[in-house]
Amino acid sequence: MSENTEKKDNDIKIVELCRVPREDEALAIESLLASCNIKCILQSSITRSIYPFTIDGLAEVSILVSVRDLEISKEIISKNNLK
Repeated sequence: MSENTEKKDNDIKIVELCRVPREDEALAIESLLASCNIKCILQSSITRSIYPFTIDGLAEVSILVSVRDLEISKEIISKNNLK
C-alpha cells in the first residue's frame, strides 16, 4: 500500500476519543477541539431532548475523531482537565 493511500485511510478512519455522560460536556470538548482545528462527531444512541438525563449510560455521548487526530485530541483534553 502506498504512503499516500495510508495517509488518506487515517484521515477517513473514525475512532472513539471518549464518552461523556452529558451533552453539555460533549459540546465543551467539541468546541475545544474545534479551536485547535480538529473536527469531531458527537454520537449518541438516544435523543437527549426527549430524555435529558443519564441512566446507566443511556444518554452517553461518544466523541469521535479521525485516527490522525486521536493522540493530539487526547493531549488537548487531558491538558484542559475535561475528561
